[in-house]
Amino acid sequence: MSAIDTTKFHRLLKKQINKFLTEDCLKHEHFGHFIKAVNDSYLNFDRDKELLEHSAQLNDKEYAEINNKLKEEISQRKISVEKLIEAIHSLEIQEGIQPRAFDSNNLLGLVDFLQVQIENRKLIEAELRQAKEAAESATDAKSEFLSMMSHEIRTPLNSIVGLTYLMQQEDVSPVMAENLKILQFSTDNLYVLINDILDFSKIEAGKVELEKVPFDIKQLISNIKKANQVKAEEKGNKIKLMIDDDVPDVVIGDSLRLGQIISNLVSNAVKFTANGSITVELSFVKKVGNKAVMDISVIDTGIGIAENKQASIFEKFTQANSETTRQFGGTGLGLVITKKLLYLHNSDIQIESQLGKGSKFFFTIELEIGTALKNKVLEANNELLNESTLKGVKILLVEDYPMNVKVATKFLERWQIVLDVAENGQIAVDKYAAGKYDVILMDIQMPQMDGYTATQKIREMDMNIPIIALTASATLSNQDRAFLVGMNDYVTKPFNPKELFQKIAKYSSRI
Repeated sequence: MSAIDTTKFHRLLKKQINKFLTEDCLKHEHFGHFIKAVNDSYLNFDRDKELLEHSAQLNDKEYAEINNKLKEEISQRKISVEKLIEAIHSLEIQEGIQPRAFDSNNLLGLVDFLQVQIENRKLIEAELRQAKEAAESATDAKSEFLSMMSHEIRTPLNSIVGLTYLMQQEDVSPVMAENLKILQFSTDNLYVLINDILDFSKIEAGKVELEKVPFDIKQLISNIKKANQVKAEEKGNKIKLMIDDDVPDVVIGDSLRLGQIISNLVSNAVKFTANGSITVELSFVKKVGNKAVMDISVIDTGIGIAENKQASIFEKFTQANSETTRQFGGTGLGLVITKKLLYLHNSDIQIESQLGKGSKFFFTIELEIGTALKNKVLEANNELLNESTLKGVKILLVEDYPMNVKVATKFLERWQIVLDVAENGQIAVDKYAAGKYDVILMDIQMPQMDGYTATQKIREMDMNIPIIALTASATLSNQDRAFLVGMNDYVTKPFNPKELFQKIAKYSSRI
């Protein structure tokens, strides 16, 4: 075996080997391993010595700076841990878990506890997510149920309302006329109840958005008076209007919703007043920029409301007295809807009332001032419409309910319209492909093919034919979908004959 190469050994060890050992010793294998180990020790000693000498060369200032930095880091760490402990104690600890006393030096304990809290938080968030999804599902189910019930109730109600209207136009005996008047009153009440429930559902779901269109607010209030005049006279009441001359002729807002608010208050006043008076006041308060601030009040001499009951009448399904529903009827939703609609107008309903002496409901509203109405000429033309206006118009009526077909047929033939009927969407598509029509009246919910699908198929053939939805489905989602698939307009059953007449006249270019 060759001798160990000592050229790379430590200088002191190499000197000692040359002085005390022979070449034969260096050839011994085990002795060679020992010598190498000793050499490593020499080398390590020199390296440690150099490091020690280098460390010793650091001056006092450098040492102080490093020491201060270390102290700052330790202090910062301590503060951070203390804040972490404080934050942990402020957490909402899950029931059944005892709060722990933490040591600022016990980082592992802090981390473990935080891990448990994070897992608990994730679990809570998952439960909340599931609850939210369940609530959304329940809301969708409620909307679907309301849509279905609306359709199922309005469909037969349309026949009742339509036939009642037609019979009232005929010469009948006084007894029959009185019976028809009672029937008309009952169907009107039922229609109001259905609308209240649907409106409340829409508002609760946040699906009511206010329009901004110009309208005559004075005419609006006058029309509301006329609409309630007959019922008021039946109860021996007089309705008075007091309108400030300074009120603008035209304002911009949602005339439908504002009319609903005022109409609710006036119809309530008529309902709860007998042999008295109802006064509707419209006062101009001030002008702010381009907006008019107005006060609207409805004052009656009716039964009044006890002071301790005045707050509760604005709660859903609640009336001031348990006897009220049996005696006067209603859902107990009218004032709730009024309050919520006023909230959308950034306003609120106020009340002053004494039991047995009457009530005053009032609110302040701010509306943008508009210019002259552009549709005055159109309104004037509408007043001149007569039954011969639609003579010769060819209409395809798509309707699956036989009684509604009969009622609609009576109206349309009376207006001298050329009528064709399709019992479902598929028949409507086939008939349209084979014939020519001026307007299509389209029901939505039908067997075999619904109105949405039928409209889409007809639109593939013709983008211009006017299609008016004539349906008992009154929810906003159904209306939105009707316009989305290409329908031009929407008439809700039970329909107002004048409204249907004017829309047919509009889309057949007769006005």
